[in-house]
Amino acid sequence: MPFMRFFTLILLLMAFFLALVFMLQNRDQVVTLTLGSWTSEPQPTVYVILGAFFVGVVFTSLIGIIEGMRLRANNARLKRKVKKLQGEVDALRNLPLTGPEDDDRAPLPRGIEEDGAL
Repeated sequence: MPFMRFFTLILLLMAFFLALVFMLQNRDQVVTLTLGSWTSEPQPTVYVILGAFFVGVVFTSLIGIIEGMRLRANNARLKRKVKKLQGEVDALRNLPLTGPEDDDRAPLPRGIEEDGAL
């Protein structure tokens, strides 16, 4: 196991242990939530903190899923563009060579316009 993974695992276990100690020490404390005119029953602080954590996990996961879908769509679009451009490069590689003494030029492959740069 690489050092960074081991170090990360140790840090996560320490954070979990500290959270567990915090929950056990504060299980008797209660909180009443108020939102506008609505007031909740007294809830243990641990439940409120865990609820907020899980709501954050859900929202973050949704944002990650949406971002991943956007990235996959963009990746597919770029792959199609690369395939099209690779086809154009292949078509240009297969053009017959003409010398300066040839007046008539070989026709360009379909889909490629002449820009007059040569």
